[in-house]
Amino acid sequence: MGDELFVRDTPRSPTIRSRIDEAVRTSSPRAFTGAHGVPEQIVRVGIVVLNGANAIDFMGPIDAFNEASRSSTTPICYKIDLIAVTSGPIVGSSGVRMLSDKVIGPELDTFYDTILVAGGHELQAAEDNQHLIDWLVRSAPSARRICATCTGTSVLASAGLLNRRRVATHRDYTGRFAAMYPKVHVEPDRLFVRDGPYYTAVGGMAGVDLCLYLIENDCGRPTFFEVARMLVVFLRRPGNQPQISEFLKAQSIRNSQISHVMDWALTNLAGDLSVDALAKRAAMSPRNFSRAFMYEMATTPARFVEKVRVEAARILLETTELSIQRISHRVGFGSPANMRRAFVRAFQAPPAEYRHNADRPTAPAEYATVSEAD
Repeated sequence: MGDELFVRDTPRSPTIRSRIDEAVRTSSPRAFTGAHGVPEQIVRVGIVVLNGANAIDFMGPIDAFNEASRSSTTPICYKIDLIAVTSGPIVGSSGVRMLSDKVIGPELDTFYDTILVAGGHELQAAEDNQHLIDWLVRSAPSARRICATCTGTSVLASAGLLNRRRVATHRDYTGRFAAMYPKVHVEPDRLFVRDGPYYTAVGGMAGVDLCLYLIENDCGRPTFFEVARMLVVFLRRPGNQPQISEFLKAQSIRNSQISHVMDWALTNLAGDLSVDALAKRAAMSPRNFSRAFMYEMATTPARFVEKVRVEAARILLETTELSIQRISHRVGFGSPANMRRAFVRAFQAPPAEYRHNADRPTAPAEYATVSEAD
């Protein structure tokens, strides 16, 4: 499943730990009493936004952490600072303007448990963000985790923080990123990746997926489900899921004959989806159907059908308690043995192990907490 899943977080600096403990001891009890009358653990999050970032790359995480703080299922309260790289309002890719809480500079010495860098539409050159890079290098050792979405990953790489580490970045930038940062290993076609204290996501909704993962690790599954429900998230997407769903790929087919057949196939996964059966529905010969399908999808019909069935089975494994045997029949594999072989090809793990890893409860994290006044 990859080591981006459910790994215990621990603080890495005894000095900072001492600072935190002292802040907690000397803080007012009132500062740690939440709306539900439960003592709160205040966890500071600094979200650094580069001009030109998509609003979802910073507003999505803000909303996710905010909903977690409102939950009655956890004592964790996230205190979020929106941090600009330069003075003045933050200008998003759509032109939306946001006032920041703080600005990167020598005077910004706030301790953050979690730092997230939200990138924009272009890979960031080191010389364009030297003061940000200096701040990250200075702040990283004391933070429990450092995160980046989209091209924000290039800022961490420019700072040398990702050398010899695995990262995820948007598929449009994978080649250029690998050429610019040869010491960083890019994981192709992943939503998000964790390597030690560094978390990188491809951007967009994957940034929300990453934050939901962090929230589940911090606060537990009940809070995760409550936040997901409030944000109307359809299903959990683990970090090792491909960036583009096989179902979405099927909806992009331009050949109307093949498109109609695949629309039917996606709602009849348990049916006969052999090349002969699909070609017959498209009123084409098997040879012409296969040739046209390969032109549209750059893969064979049989391989595509297997990928779609694997994705459907994965969703059922994560969201239901159906047995592996029932799932294998429901999605068209016909038997657990066939489904096992397909899962090993896709995830290097059989269905039972995949489900176990997806459902594994997380160990309580040691939170880096600070007082309200810090």
